Amino acid sequence: MQRLQRGLFITVAVLLAGPTACETADPSKPEYWITQLESGARQAAVRQLGKMKDPLAVEPLMKAYKEGRYKDDIVASLAKIGDKKAMPVMLAALEDYEEQEAAKLAASTILEWGVPDNAGEALVKIVSNARAPKHNRYAALQILAEKPSAKAKASLIKILKEDPDVQPIALNGLAAEALGKLKAGAATDGLIRCLWLDDALGRNEVPKCRLALNRVGGKAAIPALIATMERKNRAVEKRARKNKFSTGGLIEAKCAELLGDMPDPRAVEPLLKALTMVEEMPPSVANNPDRSRAFVMANVQRVISTSRALAVIGDERAINPLLELAGSKDRALEYKLAAVQQLAFLGQAGALKGILKLMKKDPHPLDPVSQGFRVQLALAAANLVKGTDTRNIKAIEKQMGKIKKVVGKWVNDAKGRLAKADKPRHKTQIKQDIRGYSDQLKNYGEVDLKLAAIKECKEDVQCWATKLGDKQVPVRLVAAYRLAQMKGEARKGARDALAKFAGDKDLVVRNVILFGLGRTVDSSIIPAIERARKEDAARAEKDKRYKGGVYTLDLMLATLGNR
Repeated sequence: MQRLQRGLFITVAVLLAGPTACETADPSKPEYWITQLESGARQAAVRQLGKMKDPLAVEPLMKAYKEGRYKDDIVASLAKIGDKKAMPVMLAALEDYEEQEAAKLAASTILEWGVPDNAGEALVKIVSNARAPKHNRYAALQILAEKPSAKAKASLIKILKEDPDVQPIALNGLAAEALGKLKAGAATDGLIRCLWLDDALGRNEVPKCRLALNRVGGKAAIPALIATMERKNRAVEKRARKNKFSTGGLIEAKCAELLGDMPDPRAVEPLLKALTMVEEMPPSVANNPDRSRAFVMANVQRVISTSRALAVIGDERAINPLLELAGSKDRALEYKLAAVQQLAFLGQAGALKGILKLMKKDPHPLDPVSQGFRVQLALAAANLVKGTDTRNIKAIEKQMGKIKKVVGKWVNDAKGRLAKADKPRHKTQIKQDIRGYSDQLKNYGEVDLKLAAIKECKEDVQCWATKLGDKQVPVRLVAAYRLAQMKGEARKGARDALAKFAGDKDLVVRNVILFGLGRTVDSSIIPAIERARKEDAARAEKDKRYKGGVYTLDLMLATLGNR
């Protein structure tokens, strides 16, 4: 009887224990793989727990991480599970110099989960250690760029100033991003030098350094940028000589871009000097095709950037130099076009007389370059003339009538030549001429649309605000120009209207709207710019052209943060 009872007891015990044992042995359950963490199958267990994404595995995996085997796999599995209780492991992985892949994954996971407040000390420790592996420093800098710590400022400035021949250029960019968010005025010199840093593969971090300078603000940046443009920055000059860009206008061009971001009257005289400088190509450059091409491109960019900065500031002293450049007989078309376009942005009525004079010169019917230049002159005139200036409106309309009559004659003559042409090559060329003439007539039609809107709205801010929503791009363009040029009490209404349409889908119209906001803005329009940025970011996922729009809006938000 006792034997029977004992046997019955064993049977019951086995039956009671049976489900638990089976459950533990079930590979479809996390409990099974947790037990395997202490076996020879640890790596397989770690990976399988990551695939299961069950929070039950978090603490066992964290315990396993401390034991020191398969750390990169453990970090990967914890990242997949996504439980923020594992944050201590992610922070520990950043400081583990033996597992660089784990450090990179830990950084991206921390950014995804949200940087904890207690992370600063560990991050500073890593970036301050010049002997730390590059992957670990890069990982820590990624996080500091997202959530910078003031304690890291000195180390970040040191990283920013490091030569890309010594460290990866990406580290300079991340340090710049963090310093910009900290508004670290002490980083100004390093950020300016960063504008001319390229590594051996030609990579640079100029966008991040430019954005950081805008965040630091003009109080610290503008005097330093002016000094650099005047060629008084020893660090930049030393690098320019070493890398052979001390001539050609590249230094002036990049400084002007920043001075256009942060318009200040103090920059006018230096900008005028940079705009009008004439630099002869050195023989050593002229004899090298690549260097001579870079020299010309840099000079063109200097004209574009300096004239744009002067236009944003709106100082009328820029009129005569730009008109002289536009009318120059020996300067390349790129220079002349830049001058005309920026005169339209400048918005000073005093430029209109010079533009109308240049429009009177008839180009040759077989000279498309001069024909295109006259089209730009006509568009600029329409963008400049005020609705109350009836005399100049009539002058433009009269000139348009003459020009369209001449171009119409070119079309008819070309059609006559086409009918007589017998060689396919000649026919192809004549057809191209006809298309070119037709495009010109279409562009001159845009001038007519602009003039009609100008006569309707004159200087009425509300009328122009309505035109910003017009279906036709030329009408929206002239509305943006007119609002950008408003002064006095009208400026507030113009600012509000431009801010409302800061997300215009047409990037040409957008450019003018943002230019106008650059003149009229204050911090009250930040919500409108942030909304436009969000819209652009969504568009950029499908259309890469809008990535530039996102960056431009970022620059404006950075500047607004200092208003």
